[in-house]
Amino acid sequence: MEPSAKDLFEGAMSGMVNILAEEHGDQYSLYIPPSEQVTYQDHLDSRYAGMGISTSVFDAEEDKKVFVDFPFYDSPAYRAGLRSGDQILQVDGNSLAEKTNSDIFKLLRQQRTSEIHLFVLPFGQNEPQDFLVHRETIHQDSVEGDYYDSGSRVFRLEEHPTIGYIRMTSFNSTTAKEFENALDSMTQSGAESFILDLRDNGGGDVSNSILVAKMLLSPDSDRKTVVTTRSRSGYEQSYTLTQGMQRCTLPMVVLIDGETASSSEIVAAALQDHRRATIVGTRSFGKGVIQGIFDLPFHSGMLQLTHSEYRRPSGGAIHRKQNDTDADDWGVIPDTIVELSEEERAAVLAYRSLRSNVIAAERRAVLEQFRQQIIATQEPKQESEFEFTGAAPYYDRQLDEAIKILSGTFLTRPSDE
Repeated sequence: MEPSAKDLFEGAMSGMVNILAEEHGDQYSLYIPPSEQVTYQDHLDSRYAGMGISTSVFDAEEDKKVFVDFPFYDSPAYRAGLRSGDQILQVDGNSLAEKTNSDIFKLLRQQRTSEIHLFVLPFGQNEPQDFLVHRETIHQDSVEGDYYDSGSRVFRLEEHPTIGYIRMTSFNSTTAKEFENALDSMTQSGAESFILDLRDNGGGDVSNSILVAKMLLSPDSDRKTVVTTRSRSGYEQSYTLTQGMQRCTLPMVVLIDGETASSSEIVAAALQDHRRATIVGTRSFGKGVIQGIFDLPFHSGMLQLTHSEYRRPSGGAIHRKQNDTDADDWGVIPDTIVELSEEERAAVLAYRSLRSNVIAAERRAVLEQFRQQIIATQEPKQESEFEFTGAAPYYDRQLDEAIKILSGTFLTRPSDE
């Protein structure tokens, strides 16, 4: 069978970007065929058509079990009555027990019907129930707080109410506005210092990350730049601080890890170089290149092409090149390094998502469910790591270090000497 012109074109475009990766070390350029454009754009905008739930898949002895982590507040799933800890047994009559993770994802999110019929075992109950959920366009917040209460995010630590807490999960077209609102809420609630959590933030919209940095940096700082970009042709552009943009002067700590990448590294590096914040955690990912998105003619898809690299205000590199080692200059190295095991990190991220999105009235039961799920996946000798300490089923040593710093246990900044 002869390949179609469409197949030949899409194959050629994919081959072109593969050459960029294999021969030039550009792993971030890609071709998006027309069939994937809507999903790609929705990912950039943190939106999708679906029910508005976060789920986890656990492998049981023979079958898979799919649990609702949480429904986003006031989402179709929330209004239909789904809650954290519920187990989804069937989607439109299809059992999930023997499905692959990919098939489960498609059934839950990529349905083309306006209604989804779920057969669910509610958390804490013995009898499954039927739920009818209407699909809508869901916008997922990129800025979260410590916890959810009465339909609102709370941007301060429940156990330390004078310390603000803002968790940024990505950067999209609304992140800067979300962050501005979070700062206002945090300061109005009496925060005297705050923690910006950029762990597991893979980046996104660069312009919004620059706006976020400007809200935190003084325009009278000795360094005037947030970031400098350099194109393939050698053209440089510096993004400088702006009078009237700073919205917060509170002492702050920034949390980062090995998945803090791209736009989030721009923010962390700027705050570090301007000596505005103490950085805590582990070395960041090291993605210091910027991609542009180009529509191809005749509705033949899109190209995401690397066109620039960026440098931090001090002039140091952020991007980790193919042959770079740990001794080379790349990424953001914390002022205070606190390593987590993979098990700890997974527990921290899962718990933080739950805590940020589950309303207070339901949290205790949900956290117990979470603890049981974590323990079920660990070796017996590791169970003690995930038992309750206060309100949490784990111990977030990086967050604890940030709290100690802001509480004055340690110097807010390391010495220059």
